[in-house]
Amino acid sequence: MHNSGVRSAVRVIRLDEFDPRQAARPEAPKPGELEPEWSSLPPVSWPDPIGSVRSRAPFSVVGDEVDAQADEADDDGIDPVVAPAPSARTHPATAGGKIPRLPNGVVTSWPLRFQGSETEYARLWAVNLLWTLLSLGLYLPWARVRSQRYLMRHTKVAGHVLDYHEPPAKLLPRYLMGLGLLLGVTGAWAGGSTLAGMLALSLALAVWPLFVFLSLSHRMAHISWAHRRLAFDAGREDVYRAMWRPLVGGAAVAWLCMAATILRNPGGWIAWGLAVSLWLFAMPAFVWTWYLFRQRHLRLGPMHLLWKASRAAVAMMFLRITVWAALTSIFSLGVMAMAVAGVLVMRGRLSLSVQSGLLLMATLAVCAAVQPYAQARLQNLVWNKSGNRYLRFRSKLSIADYVALKCKHALLLAVTLGLYWPWAVIAARRMRTQSLTVWSRVDADVLKAHWPPHEGAVTGKMAGSPVRL
Repeated sequence: MHNSGVRSAVRVIRLDEFDPRQAARPEAPKPGELEPEWSSLPPVSWPDPIGSVRSRAPFSVVGDEVDAQADEADDDGIDPVVAPAPSARTHPATAGGKIPRLPNGVVTSWPLRFQGSETEYARLWAVNLLWTLLSLGLYLPWARVRSQRYLMRHTKVAGHVLDYHEPPAKLLPRYLMGLGLLLGVTGAWAGGSTLAGMLALSLALAVWPLFVFLSLSHRMAHISWAHRRLAFDAGREDVYRAMWRPLVGGAAVAWLCMAATILRNPGGWIAWGLAVSLWLFAMPAFVWTWYLFRQRHLRLGPMHLLWKASRAAVAMMFLRITVWAALTSIFSLGVMAMAVAGVLVMRGRLSLSVQSGLLLMATLAVCAAVQPYAQARLQNLVWNKSGNRYLRFRSKLSIADYVALKCKHALLLAVTLGLYWPWAVIAARRMRTQSLTVWSRVDADVLKAHWPPHEGAVTGKMAGSPVRL
């Protein structure tokens, strides 16, 4: 079955992003050519693994030491059986058992396909919006689950659709927790006490990693492919270790701002400005640490993913985003200045409301251009550096096309007063999804054989009734 794909539509990808020393690959066909749902590729030279063994040391222990340990152990990305380690840096013991690879170095391509319909999703969105308004927001968890199920069930990879199984009732505690944090911080600040507001903000920052842990673990545990569940296997303490630096830095910046406001001393504002600069300067390191942690704890059945992006790559991404934000800000301010000049020529004066409206429009224009630019670059960086010896991911999301699409959506949303939202969601989802491809050295049926299905799916099949997930 490995040769059942349509070879004329095969697209060969460059795999040398993981190892620059590899030889050049054949050029990809033109974008207009169609791709099969999955296809066999000719033998290619598979680069050195981006990570063979999952280190059970703290996630911050990475680099040459972990890579050397991975190459020395020669595991293929299958989760090892961990033995008690005498120290944090001791490498875990591994168990045998490897997934058979495709013969003769064949690599299989699994392009992601999104088959959602704008009109279907618009009807779903309208119903969700109506019930959310009638229930004063309490229907929001059910609306979110229905939307996620539609998007997942219309996403196909390797001949199987994704699915989303989370019961809305289990999502309700997280929703109430987030709403409670928001109302608590807002109420404390609205009460007029700056100290109470700062204490509430600090408490919210302290609880935020727990909120992130619940969201990630529950969400991944309820996403499936071919009735096989995904997983996020980090613990609460691991999430706190991954997030404490940016949260503590943010809390310090907020407290320094409050102190500078109360003392009204130039030295306080200088200290606050220095703290903000240091926190922003460290942001690439915070982002790199988080995605290193998150990707290394994503599990696809017997496989775990690893992430090999460098700190320099993340810093370069932030630099490009900063430059793009500066350019779009200059352009928006120039357009705003011309609009102000036109109003002054026609009316001879400029009211405060007109000034505020023009400034708001310029700010929204900058956000509409910068947010998709950052989103596209982040998707390409995260997934192009994720994988293991068996699976690799490739994201070829066009930054220019995605920015143009989102800017068009922002304009149409403004013209239609938000009614264009369902069409915008489907179009953006289609572009982002269909830019992703999974490259595998394992046949899909072999992977499923080593990845037990969800118990509910097995029970449904044994009972002779259709499986409802």
